[in-house]
Amino acid sequence: MNITLTGDLYVDEPYVSIRWDSLHHHVYTEWKAFANSAELRACLLKGIRAISEHRASAYVSDARKIRVIVHDDQKWIKESWMPLAVGAGLKRIAFVTAPTGLGRLNIDDVAGSFNESGLQSRTFDSMEAARNWVSEGSASG
Repeated sequence: MNITLTGDLYVDEPYVSIRWDSLHHHVYTEWKAFANSAELRACLLKGIRAISEHRASAYVSDARKIRVIVHDDQKWIKESWMPLAVGAGLKRIAFVTAPTGLGRLNIDDVAGSFNESGLQSRTFDSMEAARNWVSEGSASG
């Protein structure tokens, strides 16, 4: 299957890629393998740049290959990254997760903390469902 990705590439590492998806009008992150704390944080901050540069209100994170997010990183995402993302204009973030496992539980925890802060967040089993949901928010917001 040949998949063409369009848009600006912000990160392309063995563990993650982040790009502006100009076709679907959202920032798109694909987690490919484990990233240590420094790698995870540095990449997520580059995602803030993508949100700012494109005035993106939507973000889709393909987190199916995430196995674990350590507690300190979950706390950093909630307390540091999320306010930056909201400040840059983000309104909705969708996570595509594996059906089971610790990674899914970690993503569920992170997504729940976003909702507490006013950033709409949901988890999905498919890219199509995640993109449809963030697109609904972009159309109305």
